[in-house]
Amino acid sequence: MREVMLDLTSFEDKISLHSYLKETLGFPFYYGANLDALYDELTSETSELGITVALPKSPKGGMVDYLPRLRMVFEDAARENYHLKVQFTEQ
Repeated sequence: MREVMLDLTSFEDKISLHSYLKETLGFPFYYGANLDALYDELTSETSELGITVALPKSPKGGMVDYLPRLRMVFEDAARENYHLKVQFTEQ
């Protein structure tokens, strides 16, 4: 199983967050950089993938409303795709 640690504690905007996700998770060049595209990529995973997502206890900027939605996408994708295991930590 491939294990990936995503540290989302320092992000304050969606653009840099999705750029980080694309690079770290190895998404294709055409990744749409939004929550729908994230869900599509996560549910398309065919190899065993474990993701640990570190979230900030106190999000900043545009992340206050966005990170809870992003967390739901990871949770929904893990329920849909049995190859995907996701856990969360708060820092």
